[in-house]
Amino acid sequence: RYWIIYNGEIYNFVELKKELGKMGHKFFSNTDTEVILNAYKEWGVNSFSKFNGMWAFAILDKKKHEIIISRDRYGVKPLYFYKSNHKIVFSSEIKGVYSSNTKISFDENKIIYDEKYLEGKFTTLFKKIEILPPGNFFKINIKNFKISSTRWWNGLENLSDININFNKSKEKMRELLFEATKIRLVSDVKISNSLSGGIDSSIIFSILNNLSNVKKVDLNPFIYKGDNITFNQAIELTTHYKKKPNIIHKVDKSSKDFSGNLSSIELPQTYFSQLAIYKKQKSNNFKVSIDGHGADECLGGYSKDLQLFPMFYQNSIIGIYQSLSNLENNNYTHNVIKNYKFVEQLRGYNVDLKNIFYEATYFKKRRKLFSNYIESKEINLISNNLEKDFKELKNFNLPFQILFYHANYGHMQWLLNKWDKASMASSVEIRSPYLDWNFFQYCLSMPPEFKFNLGKNKYILREGFKDILTNSINNDFRKQGLKTTKYKENNEDILLMKEELNQKKFIEEVAWNGKKILKDFNSINLEDEPITKNKIWRIYCLHSLKKGFENIKEESLKIDINKQEGFNLLKN
Repeated sequence: RYWIIYNGEIYNFVELKKELGKMGHKFFSNTDTEVILNAYKEWGVNSFSKFNGMWAFAILDKKKHEIIISRDRYGVKPLYFYKSNHKIVFSSEIKGVYSSNTKISFDENKIIYDEKYLEGKFTTLFKKIEILPPGNFFKINIKNFKISSTRWWNGLENLSDININFNKSKEKMRELLFEATKIRLVSDVKISNSLSGGIDSSIIFSILNNLSNVKKVDLNPFIYKGDNITFNQAIELTTHYKKKPNIIHKVDKSSKDFSGNLSSIELPQTYFSQLAIYKKQKSNNFKVSIDGHGADECLGGYSKDLQLFPMFYQNSIIGIYQSLSNLENNNYTHNVIKNYKFVEQLRGYNVDLKNIFYEATYFKKRRKLFSNYIESKEINLISNNLEKDFKELKNFNLPFQILFYHANYGHMQWLLNKWDKASMASSVEIRSPYLDWNFFQYCLSMPPEFKFNLGKNKYILREGFKDILTNSINNDFRKQGLKTTKYKENNEDILLMKEELNQKKFIEEVAWNGKKILKDFNSINLEDEPITKNKIWRIYCLHSLKKGFENIKEESLKIDINKQEGFNLLKN
């Protein structure tokens, strides 16, 4: 009756298996996949809330003639879908939809947007290809193609109770992260670890070195050198724990597989350093990597978040001052303010979260920027869930609002998709302890003063693990991600770009004015026109991404398999 297609890991499957076994369920393997299926048979969609892990899976119920497609709480594992009048396609990659012999085209109204913005709104650069939001499931009636969407997880309704004693909260946080790391070590294969030298990955590496019974973990970390500003700290920490680093020195900048690399990460941006890390791990026969993604989004590690926080503290000062002013003995209050040199005239800020993150002028600016090459119109990308959360978030302080938004509707969605594609291109699975829902929700729920104190961001994290870190790492407040690989710097790249812009497929692409782009490319000194240069580069990368998808589609269609046989088997 039940069939499953599954991508991900359920880390607490052993405990669930025991519970289901007591209820009479029989098991024929030691896999978490079988546990998911039996859990669904027992509890239905309520089983999702029992899972601790990352997943995108589809369960077919042949009796009810329906498919349930579910995604984990934070969207660690991606899931894309395409729907037309006669077809529904879903996949963990856009390439999967593209290769299903489905006609796919760019959406000229979306390709002008930055991918971080689009993926946080659960849509893509392509027409009719959307993203199933995290913590949601689809129910598909396979007889009439009707789809209903249900939100099974809401982070705002699952916040943690926080002890206002800093030390108590710090110990609880430490305990949760140790447990989250330990639970991710259940594996049939050897596990590796990547280390940047930043505090997040360094803490995970240090925890691994302080755990007992980690026989399946190779504690010699993979470290990317390139332009990594914390490379020396990574080497220092590796030496501290008497381990030997596996160093990735640089990215292969050959343009010969440019479109292939873009299609691997499914972005028109050259984040190829990530590809190099997991390619190196695969060459050393690793299939799992314990990494440090997710701490910034629940503990406030980005400057783009911090720059908005002063509004919260400013308004807090205003509130206290106004309260004092309204009390009796105003003269006494006035004298205290004067003696302590408090500022009497302060201005407060009316904060509208929607205006901060969905700026009305953003689309107009982007449309104007690309108007000479792309004709586009404004579309509404605010989902019903986001609209509801905007209303509810007004009941929380501004730092919480910002972190929650970026985790659920912003930067983290893009980041998780990017890293998942980069690792899975080499068949390496990333496991991120910071994204354990028990840890993440706990840290997200903490008061702002736990996260920012004494000039340190992620203060409680630094304090909680300083005993297992080197001082150079704990006291380094720089934040960097792996940057894009720089192209457009030599004649080989320029010649390849020119060759592609002259291709019939580029010139006739309906999403942009290929003739105008080619004309400008040939007639303008691009070094003197950096804005035009960057626009053409953006569109060239879009073209190369689609070219990579088309190459994969052609290869998949060459495979001599009668796919209809598989569908006939399900029908029977």
